[in-house]
Amino acid sequence: MKRKPRGTLAALLRQDLAPSLQLSWAVHLAAASNLDLLVLQRHEDSQDRIDDVPLEESGGGQTRAIVGELLRAMADSGVAKAGAHGDEDAEGGAGDEPGCVRVRLKRVHFTSLPSLRRQVLAELGGSRVEMFTLACRSLAEPADIDMVKEGWLFLRYIPCKVVICQGLEQWRPPSRMLVPAEAGAHGKAALQVGLGLAKAREGSITALHVNPPVGPLSEEVATRRLDRILRGALGPERTYPERRVVVDEQPQRAVRRVWDEGNHDIVVVSSPQSGIGQRAGPRFGKGVPVVTVCAASPLAGKFREIVEDTISRIVPQIEREDRVALVDRIQSSAAWNFDFVALMVLSTVMAAIGLMQNSTAVVIGAMLVAPLMTPLLGLGLSIEQGNALLARISLRSVGLGLCVSLLGGFMVGALTPGFGEPTREMFARGGPGLLDLLVAYAAGLAAAYASCRRSLVAALPGVAIAAALVPPIATSGLALSLGDIRLAIGALLLFGINMVTIVLASMTSLWAVGIRNFKPAEPWVRVAGILVIISVLGLGIYLGIQEQRFELAEEVPAGLAGAIGKSLGADYRLEGLAIAYDELGVHLRVSVTGRTPASEDLATHVRNVASSHYQQPVRVRLLTRIEVDTEPRD
Repeated sequence: MKRKPRGTLAALLRQDLAPSLQLSWAVHLAAASNLDLLVLQRHEDSQDRIDDVPLEESGGGQTRAIVGELLRAMADSGVAKAGAHGDEDAEGGAGDEPGCVRVRLKRVHFTSLPSLRRQVLAELGGSRVEMFTLACRSLAEPADIDMVKEGWLFLRYIPCKVVICQGLEQWRPPSRMLVPAEAGAHGKAALQVGLGLAKAREGSITALHVNPPVGPLSEEVATRRLDRILRGALGPERTYPERRVVVDEQPQRAVRRVWDEGNHDIVVVSSPQSGIGQRAGPRFGKGVPVVTVCAASPLAGKFREIVEDTISRIVPQIEREDRVALVDRIQSSAAWNFDFVALMVLSTVMAAIGLMQNSTAVVIGAMLVAPLMTPLLGLGLSIEQGNALLARISLRSVGLGLCVSLLGGFMVGALTPGFGEPTREMFARGGPGLLDLLVAYAAGLAAAYASCRRSLVAALPGVAIAAALVPPIATSGLALSLGDIRLAIGALLLFGINMVTIVLASMTSLWAVGIRNFKPAEPWVRVAGILVIISVLGLGIYLGIQEQRFELAEEVPAGLAGAIGKSLGADYRLEGLAIAYDELGVHLRVSVTGRTPASEDLATHVRNVASSHYQQPVRVRLLTRIEVDTEPRD
């Protein structure tokens, strides 16, 4: 009967840990997992390719040293042999014992870190690899940000089970395992790896469950949960490991306390694939070797690889120097200082005057002067990078800028003689709609992308015009000076829509060009990101179902319709009034009903009456609907 081919454990050698430790760990894990071993040695070269390396002490340089270390690790294990199962040239190839580990070595030649990642992923996908392992000092303290980025992407895309060992100082096969038990596929994988390592050395394993203090029955609840986790992971017929429950609000502190008792060699924890690069690490303090295990997620990893790798190929990625320059530029421009205050005051005054005069050109000028776009981009960048300092600077500038602009608009409206009613430019910013949200999102994408490219800086003025930030605040201040609370709230709502949507769009654009956080995300980053997304979605739903708050009819000055109706006399009756605005002023279309067409003198009289309600030229088009009396026929 033909034996089923064995699976393979792949191990990629790194440069931050002695090769002897990495190889000894890989051979031991392969034997404990009943898998063959494929060792991948990286080598920067002028061409991308993968070569098989014979396991004999020949050749030169680094490869010869790796071969020597690998042969020593194989000899120490007592179960490892060179070659693959079934090789005719391998000693005992066809008749290996079930516990025999076959070991191969391949050299990965790469021209760049992305090509190394793609080659290794392709090798893992085509070599019956069931498990992948790394042994390193720490993934949390990178020396090269580009290397960390590629390693993080690799761990997100990997199609098989991942086992990362960190904190090894010297090689001693671990035999006493401490496994914080968690529910789910990743917790099950961690328990299985811990059991395999313990069985290989005829050692012991302790399944630990940490439960928060929920009352006098906390320990009983923890015991019940641990039993349920073990049954789900190991089945009802398996021999359970030693169980341990601890009541503590901080799981990491509890694990460290159990570790300090001195009864364990290594801690085995679980992690989801999407966060393994961030969560893996010595989380329990110095001197605690940690093995982080992630269950296989081939479909999810492949989907992420297709999406993220496709975006990185299509969208030009920003270089490291440009990233540093972008952060420095945004952080300095978003700071609350005299320059920022001066531009806010001037832009608010310009916007308020333009709004009162119905001057689109002046309002556009105020948009170009306003400095609020930069701190909004800073908020998006701070959430994407986890930069708490930039977040505080940007939030302070946005908050104080809002107050200055609101107060400035109020003062301009209160101190301007003759300003007694909202203008059409103000009404245009008092009733935001769903299209305003879409425009703000597109403007945020464009602003963030243009900020990353020095050649596209010329596009920023156009973006500032599209994403109006100061005019809505000035409108709210002017409306408050008139006592129009409804208009003031509507204009502030438009600013809020623009603000959160631009932040979300800038996060999207910056992520697409390669600005990402490869360190463990702090809680405030997750909370801020979730709040921004929920705010945009909530506003989108609200704007999609609400009716327009300020319609055209509300732009008709108070008393105009009644005055025109009286000016028509007894022969005509007012049916409708429509108002349009253009560069020549106000255009009224007055619809009346009468027995004869309205005369030109009547149209002139109507225009004079309407002119008393406006401070700009008025044109009138008088339309008459003729009423005809008809007598019934016999």
